[in-house]
Amino acid sequence: MTFYTKFIVTLALVFAVGVHILSAQTTSHKDSLINFDWKFYIGDNSAAKEKVFDDKKWQTVHLPHDGSIAGGFDTVSGTRQNGFRPRHIGWYRKLLFMPANAKGKIISIEFEGVYRAAEVWVNGTHLIKHLNGYTGFTLDVTKYVIPGQNNVIAVRYDNTYKQSSRWYTGEGIYRNVWLHIRNPLHIAENGTYITTPFIGDGKAKVSVQTEVSNTANSAITATLKTVILSPGGKEVQSILSTVPLRARETYRFQQHTTIQNPEIWDILKPNIYIVKSYVSIGGNESDEYTSRFGIRTIDFTPEQGFLLNGRKVFLNGVNIHHDLGPLGAAAFDKGYKRRLLGLKKMGVNAIRLAHNPYTKSVLDMCDEMGLLVFNEAFDKWSSEYYGPGEDFKQHWQPDLGWFIKRDRNHPSVFIWSVGNEVAVKQEYKDSAFVLQLNKMVEFAHQADPSRKVTSGLYPSRDEDSPAPMAFHMDVMSDNYMSRFYKRDHPKFPQLIFIESEMTTDNGGENFFNYDHSYACGQFYWGGTDYIGESFKWPSKGWNGLIDWCDFWKPITYYIQSLYSEQPMVKVAVFDASASESRVWNDVFMNTIKMSDSWNWKPGQKLTLYTFTTGDEVELFVNNKSVGVKYMKDFPKHKISWEVNYEPGTIKAVARKNGKQIATDEAKTTGKAERIVLETDSAHFNANGLDLAYIMVTVVDKNGLVVPEATNSINFKLSGEATLAGVANNDRMSDEHFVANHRKVNDGKCLVVLRSTRKGGKVKLTASAAGLKDASLSLTAK
Repeated sequence: MTFYTKFIVTLALVFAVGVHILSAQTTSHKDSLINFDWKFYIGDNSAAKEKVFDDKKWQTVHLPHDGSIAGGFDTVSGTRQNGFRPRHIGWYRKLLFMPANAKGKIISIEFEGVYRAAEVWVNGTHLIKHLNGYTGFTLDVTKYVIPGQNNVIAVRYDNTYKQSSRWYTGEGIYRNVWLHIRNPLHIAENGTYITTPFIGDGKAKVSVQTEVSNTANSAITATLKTVILSPGGKEVQSILSTVPLRARETYRFQQHTTIQNPEIWDILKPNIYIVKSYVSIGGNESDEYTSRFGIRTIDFTPEQGFLLNGRKVFLNGVNIHHDLGPLGAAAFDKGYKRRLLGLKKMGVNAIRLAHNPYTKSVLDMCDEMGLLVFNEAFDKWSSEYYGPGEDFKQHWQPDLGWFIKRDRNHPSVFIWSVGNEVAVKQEYKDSAFVLQLNKMVEFAHQADPSRKVTSGLYPSRDEDSPAPMAFHMDVMSDNYMSRFYKRDHPKFPQLIFIESEMTTDNGGENFFNYDHSYACGQFYWGGTDYIGESFKWPSKGWNGLIDWCDFWKPITYYIQSLYSEQPMVKVAVFDASASESRVWNDVFMNTIKMSDSWNWKPGQKLTLYTFTTGDEVELFVNNKSVGVKYMKDFPKHKISWEVNYEPGTIKAVARKNGKQIATDEAKTTGKAERIVLETDSAHFNANGLDLAYIMVTVVDKNGLVVPEATNSINFKLSGEATLAGVANNDRMSDEHFVANHRKVNDGKCLVVLRSTRKGGKVKLTASAAGLKDASLSLTAK
């Protein structure tokens, strides 16, 4: 037998063996959420990493879980940066039964986020120390678990390092944890990259790159079938490719197709296509993977700013941080959805996810809601954010690569940001920042050539020129510097401008500071109240457009009148006694306090504002017209009035083109008499992860909310739910976020319930001294 013949026979045997071993695989790509029944302990105990350890006295918790949000505030370990919440070292342990049929498969555990410095042991073996609390990580535990038996996962975190962030981070395993079981031939995690290189002439070209891994010790021939489903679920294309793979080889399939008459993703109609990827051997399916994408174009020009699908879209944006008020940083989908829906109702069309990667479901929600995402990887580039003795230059590349790979298929993501206020004042002149920026921009372009790259600039600059870094990014993101655009635009005609942070100074009037025709838009800081970045004790956080209960403020309606086209009007009273000014990060900030109460002193002279999307407003006091005013006479879109207070009713009527479009009124209230409970949670899922938001108000005999009420409300809960958090809108309050009581502020507070994994009745009863009780019932299904 010749060598050539021997080689052919050997190769045939290898392929035959490969097919025999791998073709017996079932399509057992299994993704299981393992959020429940973890043991939790605050403190340090090195023995907790061992497989055999007595954790019976530890608290049982269910993820997502924030280990810092319960209990009192702490002015010793806590700081104004983290809202005076305590910082801990903590441990989690979980007994995880591994099914017997997992033998021979690839087993991995994915942590979406652990804050911070997470260390993980599986059955006593140390697998990782992951410093970044905002990036996820996946561990191949195949060699360390025993199928058919209980296995122990132990996680230690350390949040005692105070310099790791400038706002409240939360701590512990605050995002989901997944168990993945795959066949040796499988599609890699985040392994699809879907682009639309051409859209026009009634068609869209679609390119799909798919990473397929053969982790077996034998060669095989793999077939990839890629099926594209329309937003309505109809198959529109199917692509087939077959490739021989060596043992332990990862191969990138490149597939291309055309979709006729594509349904475009847009903020007005966010159409989402589904890609189903099937990899098989000899006709036997080995793995299935689902991806989503949108068909749309994004572009930027110095003359028009941002273009979506060829038309200018002005970015009516806000910044948000990741905490959910009384829930802390625990990443509940229901909480994020509620928040994003409130912002969208306000007219927001773009969100800056400041200043770190968010949980991945938030990007899915933005895709579905038609919210554009300014997606940001880092805040500062200082080494301290990774911990003492750590060098940012050693960590940024794998973290940025993970971030872009995870989020690159989301049509909502319109730009990558690689930093925020990374250099301060004169440090902009340091070439080291420009060199670092150049490296990061180049890296991002290579990872995803389809999007532009930016970095938020610190609000301090020379009068005659932006910072040098501005000329080394695709789009210039200015924090609080839009007043210079009029000067910079003709002087540096190639620059493209985004106001990545804009103050709510003077109630948000900076919206009118610059010419919108060539700028991309702006992002108010902040979209909501958040924990941390307190000016000083007793404040626990930052004042945003919507409070951390997601209750609207008068300023919310003003921004709605600027951002939205929906018919609306709001009347509010200017409260000069509560307004304040300060300088923060070299920015002068003047906070205007407004009230929607109509309880004042008889005869008191009041300044009122009316906000509307109409072109005129008529104001009435006790059914008597005060007059009509026209928006054209108020260039800041804020109609002002002077009236002498009379008890009764103040009413605003908005008209457009002479036709009434909306009304709003406020009434003088009487004595507080009873409690009212209301919920916007029509469905309460018995999955252990759902939330029910319940608004608690104190009302008078006519059912009007009494804004001066400060009663302490006691809560009693029965049935299949737990009390996840309570709050009011008072950032100065020392009350606990996790408790069975809460004072109302402005006559209201919030209770958040978390479902269990059992269906059944849920009943919340609220009581307070001197008030009539209230009850609310839900059914968990």
